[in-house]
Amino acid sequence: MENQQRLPFRSPDGAPPEPKRRKVRKGTRSCWECRRRKIRCLYPSEDASICTNCESRGTNCVSQEFADEQSSPPDRRVTQRLGRVEEMLEKLVEKIMPDSYTASGRRAPTVSSPVSAEPDDPESVDGVCPFSVGKPPMFDVLAPLRDNSRPQNGVCCPGDLPTPASSQHEAPVLGLKFTQLSKTLHDLLPCQQDIEAITAASPGVSFVVSFFSRYRDVAAGLTEEPSSLCVVPSPSSHPIVLAKRLVQLTVCLQQIQPKTPLKLVTTESTRCLMGKYVSIVSNLVAHNDELVGYAEGLETLALISLYHANAGNLRKSWLMLRRTLSVAQLMGVDRWGDRPIKSADPTSNPLTRIRARAFWFRLNFTDRYLSLLLGLPAGSDDNSFLADDADDEPTDRLEKQHTVVMGAIIKRNSSKGDASFGITQEIDCNLEIAARSVASGFWQLPSASTLANAEHAERMRAMTQLMLQMNHHNLLILLHLPYMLRDPKERRWDYSKATCISSSRQVLRTFLVFRNMNKASHACRHTDYGALTASMTLLLGYLDPKLQARDQATTSKREADRMLIQEARDKLQQMAEQNDDKLARDTACIIGRLLPLLNPDLMTSGGGSQGGVNKGVGEAPTIHLEIPYLGKININPSTNISQHDVQPHAHAAPTTNINVNVNATPPDTPATLATAAKGVAAPNTGEYAKFSTYPTLSPITQPATTDWSMPSNQHFTPAGDQGAESSHLLSFSMGYNDNSNEYPDFDGFSAPMLQFEWSQAQLAHPELAAEADDWTFQGFDTTYFESLFLSGAQGQ
Repeated sequence: MENQQRLPFRSPDGAPPEPKRRKVRKGTRSCWECRRRKIRCLYPSEDASICTNCESRGTNCVSQEFADEQSSPPDRRVTQRLGRVEEMLEKLVEKIMPDSYTASGRRAPTVSSPVSAEPDDPESVDGVCPFSVGKPPMFDVLAPLRDNSRPQNGVCCPGDLPTPASSQHEAPVLGLKFTQLSKTLHDLLPCQQDIEAITAASPGVSFVVSFFSRYRDVAAGLTEEPSSLCVVPSPSSHPIVLAKRLVQLTVCLQQIQPKTPLKLVTTESTRCLMGKYVSIVSNLVAHNDELVGYAEGLETLALISLYHANAGNLRKSWLMLRRTLSVAQLMGVDRWGDRPIKSADPTSNPLTRIRARAFWFRLNFTDRYLSLLLGLPAGSDDNSFLADDADDEPTDRLEKQHTVVMGAIIKRNSSKGDASFGITQEIDCNLEIAARSVASGFWQLPSASTLANAEHAERMRAMTQLMLQMNHHNLLILLHLPYMLRDPKERRWDYSKATCISSSRQVLRTFLVFRNMNKASHACRHTDYGALTASMTLLLGYLDPKLQARDQATTSKREADRMLIQEARDKLQQMAEQNDDKLARDTACIIGRLLPLLNPDLMTSGGGSQGGVNKGVGEAPTIHLEIPYLGKININPSTNISQHDVQPHAHAAPTTNINVNVNATPPDTPATLATAAKGVAAPNTGEYAKFSTYPTLSPITQPATTDWSMPSNQHFTPAGDQGAESSHLLSFSMGYNDNSNEYPDFDGFSAPMLQFEWSQAQLAHPELAAEADDWTFQGFDTTYFESLFLSGAQGQ
């Protein structure tokens, strides 16, 4: 009876019994694939069924609790024949291209290591794609997508033929031209002593390795180690790996603080080194489609764009960023989800490699920011990153919402007519929601004493917080800027005016705190553009007659604003001297030329002029502001501004619906400012039906085009009620003469306050992507004044 019980049980159809589960040591959780590869098996979470390594390779993840479904080894004779065929092919390749193949590039199969014992993908271990002759990486850009759809039963498709087993640290096989390129790039790298000196002196080391990662991943240590920048790739490395290291060191050089002792072996200046590195990498690697189809390629392109943006070369930065965006789309990065991007470095760790979703978000954020500054369309309308992981940090979510808002403002700026004002209100509501998504303490400025004694990690968090604050308030300025200089008799514009003034003050306060921490003008250059935007907006806001009042409250705020703007100008001048920076110097100069707008006595009595000519005793001076490659801005404050009694427009909504006071103390947070102005109607609610619709400029006086590069030979000025929807402050002089002294009366104003004059000499733009030394503001100033002028002229 006992013997019968020991007999193996068979099913009625005669099939053998199912294999028993393998007993695994308690606490062990590993799959067969990781055991065969002799690597550590890691799971992203406790309840995950697929380990990280199998997910990155697209292989079947089978726990060791179950029987291994690995196919049986092939016949020994077949293995030997395949080995002989491979040896013949190796000899043939060596005769055709002797320098393109090395014996160490591939290990010959043996009997104990059969060819099919490890059916790897065309990508090598850990998702690394070796570059093979005749098959550039861009040829196989959809390989990760094909890996996801690969059958899991061990059957290989024709495009997924197995390759011989390879070592995890095996170098990619390079063609002759790329072998020489790798050697050239390796020789260009600084010596080890200089690399260590650069990384020790630069505060940008942590920034470079974490720029494309989420804040959560940075906090968890899932980024490249800062110490890895000191590791020099071998001369046989893929060219894009060497190019990435060169650009990383360039950005580190760019962020070294002034007066920091930097003892380098090389005798070249840091500015020459940076220019040389970026120029060579751009010419030899960045524009080579065969080299950039990897994670390192995308990082290299994006870091070159970052370098140009910090150097003030906004147009070069935009062009390189658009190339990065195009390559990323060809690679399918926008469709990969949260997966590591394939690498050209066989030693890279998939856990610390840049991930598709985070990189795609960062790419869109930077592209939309540059496009907004330059007045260009966004490269992608994809907002899929907004519905991202629920466990994102609040700062991650805030930055993603800012990215969506930037895209919406870009679209709003291209819209026509009154509909754009409703869009503006909707975007403003979204910004208010974004401001409330973080804790109220986030909007408080850190004290200087706290930052002085803070650790490096704490200072990095504080700088991130300050940059997000500046970006938020800068978006509020750019959103409401088209409505800041509208007719003061129209109460519907009061909220936009108050928002521009309050946000400008907050940007300048944040700028001063940030630049006391980071004094390198070539680091975080966008903060300087934000300071210029805020300064010009706050100064031009004082063209409003209500802000020229002489009462004590208005005078106190005006003096406080004067001190704030002067302090920002002094900080820019200091940066210009310490860094020999032309952009900071020109920015301070523009602010200085507009400072007289804060002096009501000067503006109404003609006590002098800044670059202008007094019209006579008792008349206000004209302030001239030259905009390179655009023309001249003339600011003509009226002599009777102070006597003008501003009354609500006859067609305006009742004042009980408006709760905005432009002289109110700026709120602590962006959300409280919006709460103080709830009288502004929500978009698409019909609240503004009570406003009559006025015609815009007549076809006779309206310019035929709004393109600054193609001016019309017309001189047009809004007149009478015809310009009720346009700004009373604006005038265009489209002709090439200076005979623009006759204006119609604006209910007590002798002339519009702002005129724009085309200058024929200014119309010849420099080359398409001129650098900051030839074109300081790169068209940023043009976009700013275009928003002021054309919004009023079109009656948006």
